[in-house]
Amino acid sequence: MDISVKILKENEDGSAEASVRFDKKGLETLVQWGLVAMLTKALDEYAVKPKKSSPVAIGRPKKRIRKLLKDLKDLKGS
Repeated sequence: MDISVKILKENEDGSAEASVRFDKKGLETLVQWGLVAMLTKALDEYAVKPKKSSPVAIGRPKKRIRKLLKDLKDLKGS
């Protein structure tokens, strides 16, 4: 796997222009981790919060996502 980042120009506001190069395996890794990050953020932002009187915990959506990720890994391995 090859992923490389080269800073082309640093801006005064702290941002930068960069060139990112990667091979096929690097692309797969970047996409996989990007999806995991987006799903995790979505769970945190859009999870339905239980009412104070509700005894139900919020853990279920995360459990389903973990199972999905495990199933995807299993498919990739076969």
